[in-house]
Amino acid sequence: MAGLKEIDRRRKSVANTRKITYAMKLVSAAKLKKAQDAVSKSRQYTDALYGLLAKIGGEMGGADLKHPLMETRPSVKKVLLIVAGGNRGLCGGYNTNLNKKVEAFNKEKSAASISVDTIILGKKPAEYYRRVRREYIKSYEALSEDANLWPVEEVCREAENGFLTAGYDEVYLIYTKFKSALSSTPVVEKLLPVDPTALAALGGAGTQAASAGQTLFEPSAIAVFSALVPRLVRSQLRQGCLDTKASEHGSRMTAMDAATRNAKELIHKLNLTFNRLRQSGITAELLDIIGGAEAQN
Repeated sequence: MAGLKEIDRRRKSVANTRKITYAMKLVSAAKLKKAQDAVSKSRQYTDALYGLLAKIGGEMGGADLKHPLMETRPSVKKVLLIVAGGNRGLCGGYNTNLNKKVEAFNKEKSAASISVDTIILGKKPAEYYRRVRREYIKSYEALSEDANLWPVEEVCREAENGFLTAGYDEVYLIYTKFKSALSSTPVVEKLLPVDPTALAALGGAGTQAASAGQTLFEPSAIAVFSALVPRLVRSQLRQGCLDTKASEHGSRMTAMDAATRNAKELIHKLNLTFNRLRQSGITAELLDIIGGAEAQN
């Protein structure tokens, strides 16, 4: 009977856990929908920004695309790494995969004798840095569920000031790129210097679309271009933050769905075991009764 009580207690415990994981799955699914919409709108904004840069490139004939944030240093000695990660666990391998990407980046830069300073967005990557005793210059851990409210402007200002004063030769962003609820991949993107080759390609692509006289830039095309480059950097960082949040919700929804299904299977197995032991106990008692009756006869 002690075995039956233990199995029954475990069966009830797993059933309660299943209710929790199912509720977490539903909550993550609702949050994921909102995060997906935010990612989609942000990508539309970024595409529009690139389209405007293409028009400016067409206006200037793809030439004179210069900006202080596009200056490439002859040698790289120190870089700034911005890590955007999750705030909570229970999301499968989401946090672990991001940490592995961070480790690979640091190992690569260390092998090239490049110093790395880190700014962290998210509680989980900050906890990982403290656990492995790796230093970072600043962390933002009390972040909103809405990635649009993350301190993107503040982080970008610090990164740009460090880059312009020659404190950092390059600025990188590591985040988890959202593809779908079932697919997200940690990636590394270079924020600074802004790639002049890519902007020149945009300008060449936009030459036909933005011929002289079709678009008027005030006070000038160069002035508008100079104002758009910092916006492009902010757009890239904000896009990374939105992708990070959507990936976290998607990973948690997938993990909780798998946990719910596993709990259901475990409950089924525990029910079978419980019924088998119960039937075995009943059979043993019947045999004892029959044996006792025969002994009396």
